[in-house]
Amino acid sequence: MEEKFTNSGRLSDKVAIVTGGASGIGEGICMEFASQGAIVAIADMNYHGAVRVVKNIQEQGCQALAVEVDLTYQKQIMEATAKVLEHFSTIDILINCAGWSCFKAAHEFTVEEWEKLRTVNLDGPWHFCQAVMPEMMKKRRGKIVNIGSIASIQAIPKAAPYSIAKHGIAGLTRTLAVDLSPYNINVNCICPGPVETPLLIKATKPEFMKRSAERSPLGLGKPSDIAKAAVFLSSSDSDWITGVLLPVDGGVTACIRAHHYE
Repeated sequence: MEEKFTNSGRLSDKVAIVTGGASGIGEGICMEFASQGAIVAIADMNYHGAVRVVKNIQEQGCQALAVEVDLTYQKQIMEATAKVLEHFSTIDILINCAGWSCFKAAHEFTVEEWEKLRTVNLDGPWHFCQAVMPEMMKKRRGKIVNIGSIASIQAIPKAAPYSIAKHGIAGLTRTLAVDLSPYNINVNCICPGPVETPLLIKATKPEFMKRSAERSPLGLGKPSDIAKAAVFLSSSDSDWITGVLLPVDGGVTACIRAHHYE
């Protein structure tokens, strides 16, 4: 018999918004949070996918809510946040996980692609942070975890707008960590390396996945690897940690090329 989630855990009774929670890393975070007792609101433009994850969480005896939102529209972000507050009365945690990328030479990107990549990967997280700030400031506590990328630390070839936006996420994290510290709001950033997700598989070729695995000392990651780090940064265990960029990347940023001498 499958073990059901309980209301006990490191995030017991905390209300968390997870953007991009309908698949991939976001879905992994939602399931891990529920297993740690959190109440999860999944904010995603893939509403049917979000409903599927909600159903999986509810079948394990935990509370969850699906909220449809397009990160390119600030009004929808505000409305989604208001809906979560109306439903659960509070917001304790924000996980900015939604993202999008495509790969081509820097000079080939169109203005429209630049705008979309910046909006989804940087503007959307900023607007979600703005949306949850008043509630967290009122309570004088909260946890914001931005899901960046190793592209927040190093440039990724043929992904200029994405890398620039993810570097922006690093700046957003550090800036808000300072400005929100008087309210006991922790703001940190997880920088995943190559993780096997539908987004990465769709956006790349098999050869890219093979090279990514070879480059990483510990190989490709799983969504659960990122989810466990997100639990730590969302729990009381990280109360004296803020403004940090945490690589969860299998060692990619620790070396130039893992298998160069093999």
